[in-house]
Amino acid sequence: MKITFLTSGHLPHDDRIYWHMAQTLSESGHKIQIVSSKAERNEEKGSIVISSFNGDKLSGKAKIDAFIARLESFRPDRVICSEPLPVMAAARYRRKKAYNLKILYDITEWYPSARFLKNYPRVIKWFGFLKLLLANLAACMQADGFIFGEWYKSRLYRFFFPFKPNTFITYYPDLKYINHIEPSFTEKKLRLSYSGEISANKGFFNFMNVVNALADKQRDLSIEVKLIAWFEPGTDREKIEKCIASAAKNVFIIRMEKQELPSFTTAINDTDIFLELRQKTFENSYSLPIKLFYYAALGRPVIVSDLRAVRRDVSIDEFGYRVRPDDTAQILKIIEGYLADEKLYMAHCNIARKLSEQKYNWNIIAPEFLKFIESL
Repeated sequence: MKITFLTSGHLPHDDRIYWHMAQTLSESGHKIQIVSSKAERNEEKGSIVISSFNGDKLSGKAKIDAFIARLESFRPDRVICSEPLPVMAAARYRRKKAYNLKILYDITEWYPSARFLKNYPRVIKWFGFLKLLLANLAACMQADGFIFGEWYKSRLYRFFFPFKPNTFITYYPDLKYINHIEPSFTEKKLRLSYSGEISANKGFFNFMNVVNALADKQRDLSIEVKLIAWFEPGTDREKIEKCIASAAKNVFIIRMEKQELPSFTTAINDTDIFLELRQKTFENSYSLPIKLFYYAALGRPVIVSDLRAVRRDVSIDEFGYRVRPDDTAQILKIIEGYLADEKLYMAHCNIARKLSEQKYNWNIIAPEFLKFIESL
């Protein structure tokens, strides 16, 4: 079977699309094409062909035409789309060229999301919201089935389209990509990391508040911080750079570029404790931070914002703590508890890794993914 992934929001080597879904389908004998409008890249690795283009400055119609051109050259049997625009492109291609094509909508984001409305003037935000909502509804009507990354984001789709086939394929990592090393904890040095988009919404200032408060309180403690992060358009870079520059003297910051999956897990595998302190907005509260499962696979404790999605889907209390992300004093107390109690620290490390091996593991859910794709 020939299967195409279409995305207008993810890079060609996306963790979910390339490293998990595409690899699993390829290993099962299927021919794969990945088409992204986020980067110019053309390459072939085994049975996976990447045929992507930089469409950030293209109109919606031009992106659709570019997607269709690549579908016409590959002629897939299934198309898995990550956003509404690719669904519409696949549907248009089906009407013209491939009546038997099956279109799947892989839903991992809120649509419309608040970030999509940032560029709309305040007086027409509701118009923008309605426009994007209708576009998503139209895409859903064209899809033959849904793949859901998490439970809360699936609810409206399951309510309005109860008879369309669906499956839940969440963000568990394949452990072959996790360069796990045993923890080597010391009271004299603490290694932390922040990865992803640098913004207040994603918890960067909450993270730095904890780092600086800990550094001020424990001046003999050397704190190493890896920033594997990037700025999105519209970010207040000057404010963030000032925050980084004002770090305490016993804080040593290492800045790194965005990494692809195997390199990313290697870069953070010496982190002692993971902090995931994104703000408790509506979208964040009902969204599952993907990296939690990678942190568990690396076998380290996690301190995470007390989000509804986390409460529902991750047994954080077994290997970490849920906190108010802006409660620096509480988070500091937890970290100091780990520093003072090596037995507790090692217990949480071991439980995290064990849960990853036995529960939060891509190889457990991959058969269901394959069955769903092949049975449509």
